[in-house]
This record gives sequence, C-alpha cells and structure tokens, in this order.
Amino acid sequence: MQEKRNPFQIIILGVFIFFIIIAVLVFASFTGGNNNRDIGEVTVWGTFDEVVMEEYFRTLADENSEVNNVKYRKVPENEFQVDLVEALANGTGPDLFILDQSNLIRHWNKVQSISYETISERAFKDTYIDAAEIFLSASDGIKALPLLVDPLVLYWNRDIFAESGFSQPPQFWDELFLLTERITQRDKANNIEQATIAFGEFDNINNAKDIIATLILQAGGTLVTRQQGGQLTATLSPRNQGVDTIPAQTALRFYTEFADPVKSVYTWNRSLTNSLDAFAQGKLALYVGYASEVEAIQAKNANINFDVAPIPQIRSGEQKKILTFGKMYALAVPKAAQNVFGGTEMALYLTGAEPSRLLSESVGIPSSRRDVLSKEPSDPLDLIFRNAALISRAWLDPHAEDTNEIFRRMVGGVTSGSRRLSETIQRANDELNAVINR
Repeated sequence: MQEKRNPFQIIILGVFIFFIIIAVLVFASFTGGNNNRDIGEVTVWGTFDEVVMEEYFRTLADENSEVNNVKYRKVPENEFQVDLVEALANGTGPDLFILDQSNLIRHWNKVQSISYETISERAFKDTYIDAAEIFLSASDGIKALPLLVDPLVLYWNRDIFAESGFSQPPQFWDELFLLTERITQRDKANNIEQATIAFGEFDNINNAKDIIATLILQAGGTLVTRQQGGQLTATLSPRNQGVDTIPAQTALRFYTEFADPVKSVYTWNRSLTNSLDAFAQGKLALYVGYASEVEAIQAKNANINFDVAPIPQIRSGEQKKILTFGKMYALAVPKAAQNVFGGTEMALYLTGAEPSRLLSESVGIPSSRRDVLSKEPSDPLDLIFRNAALISRAWLDPHAEDTNEIFRRMVGGVTSGSRRLSETIQRANDELNAVINR
C-alpha cells in the first residue's frame, strides 16, 4: 500500500521540482546560445581565400542551418585595415571580422568584449593555446575568440644539406656557425652564390620582425607588457639595468652577425633576392617561414627537394624558453556592427571544436584549440605544424606598420655600425613607447 504524503512533503517536493525546471532552462539557454532567437544575416570580413571560405560555410550549413545567414567578403591584406576602419566609421562595416594579433591593439576599443560570465578566464585558458591569452583583458572580458594559429617553422633544402655532408636540419641556433662555414658558397670577390640562412638584414628577409621577436622571446625577453592597470609599456630594454644580459641585445647581436662580411659566418646581405624566392630557387639552405607558406614554396618551384622542421631553440641558459612565434587569428565583433548579437553568436559557434577543426583543414594551418590539437595528425607536415602551434607565443604589437619600421631601424643601426648595440635597443624601446602612447 502506497504511503500517503502529508502537505509539508508535497510543498517540499513541489519546490524541488520547480528548481530542477529552472536549472534545466538556465542550462539550455547557456548551451543553446541564442535561445531560439533568429541571429539574422551576419557579414564576415577576412583575408582568407573566398572560394575556400564559402565552401567551408557551405559544409557547416549542412549541420547548422543558421550558417546560411553568413555572408563572407574577402578583403586584400594590404587594404584590410583601411577598409575596415572606414567602413566601421560609415556604419557599413562587418558584423564579424577575422583579426590577426598584430592588429589587436589598434582595434582594442573598437571591438565588443565577451564577458567572463559567458566564458570564464579559466575556461578560456583550458580551451586555447598559451598564445591566445593576448586576447584577454584584465577586467573587460575577451576581446576576440581565437580561431587559428600560423606558427613559424624551419624550411630546409635537403639537397643542399646532403651535398654539404649534413643529414638533419639544426635543432639549436648555435649549430648555424658550423653550417654556414660549410654550406655558404662565395666567389673570389666575396659575392654570395649560395646562402645558409637569411639573417642579418631586414628588407629582403620575409618575416624579419617576427624572427627577431622569436629570438628575443626564446632568450627570455619581452617586447611589450601590459601593466596591472591595463597600460602597455615597451620592455625591450628592461628598467633593471643590473641584469647580466638583456635578451633583446643577445638576440639582435646573433641575428645581425650573419650579415657581417668580416665574420666567418657571413652568409647574407641586402643585395640578395628576397629570402622566400632565394629558397624556392635553391640558393638558400634554410628559410624561416610560416606554416601557411608551404604552398607558396611549392608553387614557385614544384621540383625543389625540401622539408619542414621545428624552429631551432637556444641550447642553454637559465632564461631560455622553448617556443616559436605564432600569428594568431581570432574572430572579433565590432561595437559598431549592425548585428552585434548575430556576430557574437556566430563567433561562439565558429570557434567551437568541430568548426575550428574544419577551418584548420580548409585553410591549412593549425587550430588554436587544445582539444583539436590533442589529436595527432597522420600527415608528417601537419604534425610539425601542430607541434609548433602548441609552443607558439605572440606579443602585443601596438601598430604593425610602425613597429615594422622600428625593427628596420633597429637592424640598420647595428649593421651600419652607427650606434652601439645598447643604444640601438634603447632607442627602439623609446620608439615603441611613443607608438603605444600616441
């Protein structure tokens, strides 16, 4: 016989059921995203190939019909920033755009933050690689949602290495000293006919700024740091002048040594062709480039016998860090967007595990999500790129074009001998602060 409940028990049971229903509704609204609200049309701007992106969105639409509302527009990389700023000012900008980390600071106050109530800082760090943490603000939430990372790797010419008696690319930077003495070929007038690595100059070296930044970061240094109050400050030249070595000085001295004609490691100068072209032509043994450049190399010379390896590291030293530079791509929602809600909802969806994995395969560079990177790829090139993604780091570049000029002058100051190394670094540090405070 069933026991009869008293009124008090019925009230308690009713309250219990009420809270269960509320909890289910709250959980459903959080995980469901838009809570059945129509996201509307979402315009997305980016620099990735239009055909690739349209195919990507079509594939996603088979699983999520709301992706049919996405309209993608490719903007050439050299026009993107100007077009974006003008469009946002005129009220004709996108609802979502693909932001690379070198332009994060210039758009810092123009993008809609995602609160830590939506995605906690702990959840963000557990989801994305370390390099993605530049998108976190101290109190304002998440400025952009990480999408992909394009890490620097080492391309090496297998034929040149074999002919010079080497079977493997360098794992440590100090190995370059022996390599340059045996690989570099110069004529009687000291003209370089075959180079080992494109280091020492700036204008004819692809990714020169990012290579130098990598060396500084590996040496334990920083370039720009965010203070507790949120203010940025340049840190190429530390305030503590009592330190034994300044990482930026160590990095710049090493980088410029390979362009000094009086040194035995002399292997590059400003009269040579662009480093990417030199590598594709078989005149350069080692090329430091992005994972995304593999197709460009193959397109320039389908017959070149090359491979890819991790970027070399510093062999010893207390401050050394195992890392490479990674160009981060993220999705940002402009405050001036006509459809902030739709842009935010689509950003949350597109940076999920499966959409991120699919985009990585479509574009050919790694996802920035830890769960996607946890699956080891079978393709040997993808494995190198994936491992490089895991150790990628980035820095808060206050203005990409201006800092490019600062680095150009920094390298020129050393190679021309017009300034002492310490003075060159200090001047670059002052110029970085001027850009930050402008």
